[in-house]
Amino acid sequence: MIRIDPLSPTPLNEQIKSGLRGLIARGALKPGEPAPTIRPLAEALKVNPNTVARAIRELVLEGVLETKRGEGTVVAAGAPRKASDGLAGVRDGLREALSQARRGGLDWDDIALLVRRAEREDL
Repeated sequence: MIRIDPLSPTPLNEQIKSGLRGLIARGALKPGEPAPTIRPLAEALKVNPNTVARAIRELVLEGVLETKRGEGTVVAAGAPRKASDGLAGVRDGLREALSQARRGGLDWDDIALLVRRAEREDL
């Protein structure tokens, strides 16, 4: 399932896009399968349907999803590769955050403790 953080500085539609890319990269959504529909996903995430529609529209433009007549929006054939490429930005952001943490004086034990705490909170 997709998780969003309403307090994050990252826009909600970007969080939704990342969540969908993650589902595709992990194989939870496979090429040809229907993408989540706007209203149920918006209700589950407690966001405006326009926010979900924007995320899906952008993923269609990026080629991760495609719209098929009579089928709706489905996962595109090349989506797993594109989704993994999109997650490269997440990895880069994590590397930068780790770098900032180290420059800020946190040692690796402190960072590991923060990661374990985040895992327990299931962020």
